[in-house]
Amino acid sequence: MNKLRVIFLSSAFLIAIIGFFWLNHPDSSFPFSSQRFNPAAAGFQITGISEKGNIWLDNDETRRVDIKTLDFTRETRLQSDSQTAWEFFFDGFLFTALPGSAIHFTPQTRELILEKGEFFWEKKRAVQKVEISLFKAGNIFRLSAAGRIHLGVNSLEIWNYSGQLDFDYNGKFFLLKELQYLDTQNGNKLPPADLFPAPPFVSPEAETIALTRPNDTIVQFKWKNVQGARNYLLKLYPSALRDNLLLSKVVAGNSIMLDIMSFTEYNELYWEVAAFDMVRRIESAPSRMGVIRISSSLLKKGLLPQPPRIEVSSLSVSGNMVLIKGSADPHAQLSIDGIAVKLDGEGKFIHTISYKLIGVKDIIFRAVAPSGLESILKKQVTIFEE
Repeated sequence: MNKLRVIFLSSAFLIAIIGFFWLNHPDSSFPFSSQRFNPAAAGFQITGISEKGNIWLDNDETRRVDIKTLDFTRETRLQSDSQTAWEFFFDGFLFTALPGSAIHFTPQTRELILEKGEFFWEKKRAVQKVEISLFKAGNIFRLSAAGRIHLGVNSLEIWNYSGQLDFDYNGKFFLLKELQYLDTQNGNKLPPADLFPAPPFVSPEAETIALTRPNDTIVQFKWKNVQGARNYLLKLYPSALRDNLLLSKVVAGNSIMLDIMSFTEYNELYWEVAAFDMVRRIESAPSRMGVIRISSSLLKKGLLPQPPRIEVSSLSVSGNMVLIKGSADPHAQLSIDGIAVKLDGEGKFIHTISYKLIGVKDIIFRAVAPSGLESILKKQVTIFEE
């Protein structure tokens, strides 16, 4: 009986120790799990690499990283190639490193240096102010809740999305408020520029489509307008890591029809949109990412987008007036002699032209598909005096 009591008390004591450890280290792996507990993992951990991507331990790209065996308890420099984006977690913040980015991590001092490239960051846990360094130790960068930074050649480009941000760079102190942008390439002669907030709604946000006919690849992208913004920059990627920019397009207004047939080799397409200042060429805070998943496709692999169809069924001349009837691809943008013509749901249209002078007249029809391909059709009519 005493023996059982001793075993019970020992077990309870052990459970209490484990519970105390877990409460004080909630992000650590359970001590007795099959995964080896890494003391540095709570401060730095790679969480994702884009498909078929490579991260290297050297500038010459000869020593490839093996995430399963990489020892984060040792000083490490990591660099991705020009096609690879990756994610890593550091002290409560999730970073997305775009292709060609490099970092240096020293676990003994818990120092993270962003050496080159472009990074997005976002706070994922309630933590105290977290500091990193830029280019080298001494350029202290105190992270805000969310933002983006591009490390150029002896210059910085910073988008601060959320919270206050301050940093020391080459002996100068900088302060950015929420939704502000700074480019040090101009010698800091200009003050921080204000950014528009992110569009609060996007569609499709999460949609699965099956491609059985060519027109199934035509997708309408739309978002809620941001007050004061006139133009937007839409970007399309094959993954949430922004590893390969498939499309970047400036849009006037809050929607656009696009043909995604050129990208059907990917099973998923991620997209985001941000207000865009055409004069300063500055994009603001991006929306949350939308995703389109392609569940199946009966389209032939390698099938290319086709120019849109234009058909003119009749040209009726009455005096100096011409009545035109016809049809075009419903998703195309049609213009006749430079004048936009509205199509109905089936692509049919009716249009009239009035001429002031007699003679042979050329009528130019132009249709532009969501893919960007266009068709041009020319017809002639003769105007006589009545």
